[in-house]
Amino acid sequence: MARITLDSIRKRYGETMAVDGVSLTVDDGEIVGVLGPSGCGKTTTLRTVAGFETPTAGTVAFDGREVTNVPPEDRNVGLVFQEYALFDNMTVRENVAFGLKMRGIEKTARDERADELLDLLDIGAMADRDPTTLSGGQQQRVGLARALAIEPNVLLLDEPMTGLDAKLKARLREEVGELLSDLDVTGLYVTHDQEEAMLMCDRIAVMKGGRIEQVGTPREIYESPATEFVSEFVALDAPDLPFVRW
Repeated sequence: MARITLDSIRKRYGETMAVDGVSLTVDDGEIVGVLGPSGCGKTTTLRTVAGFETPTAGTVAFDGREVTNVPPEDRNVGLVFQEYALFDNMTVRENVAFGLKMRGIEKTARDERADELLDLLDIGAMADRDPTTLSGGQQQRVGLARALAIEPNVLLLDEPMTGLDAKLKARLREEVGELLSDLDVTGLYVTHDQEEAMLMCDRIAVMKGGRIEQVGTPREIYESPATEFVSEFVALDAPDLPFVRW
């Protein structure tokens, strides 16, 4: 695990300021949701933590060590994307073990690690399957297992449940939320889905126009919104929500 510190991050693309002065700390074992509408800068923020984007200004640090200019492969970061990005020429097990293979881990050890995670995610029976034969929810679990296989310091999830049907999404919110808690992993969870952020995250950073409007627990965000935008954006039927992290 690692403590993530973003200090005054700015990212400009030409005349467009995608991220404008974002400062945020994610403590060891904490899942912080980055919530906001499309184009608010949340994915750019996540990509900056991953190392895929270099900020125009500001710094990124893991456990107090600056990594602003450290390449992605040297940050020990696990990534889960909405597209899953699984390799269709590999089995499920081989997909999960891929990162370990790139690190030179011998086959027996990496297969054992892959099977352990697949069992944890209740898809162990699918280890020898072609990933293209799996459902969206099953592929999402494979993507999560692959991200966790390298025992990352930081787990980054970018809209991981986009495209899933409502019933499956509701079930996975609870299951994956509990799994993240059990694993005690440090993570950033990017989403535009208010309910998802409320259910999955310890704290939430609400973004608008490249800036953070408010950071707080789900209860704080819901009951004491700092701005009119936050109040309107997180307006939910709270009595119907099992606020598992409240």
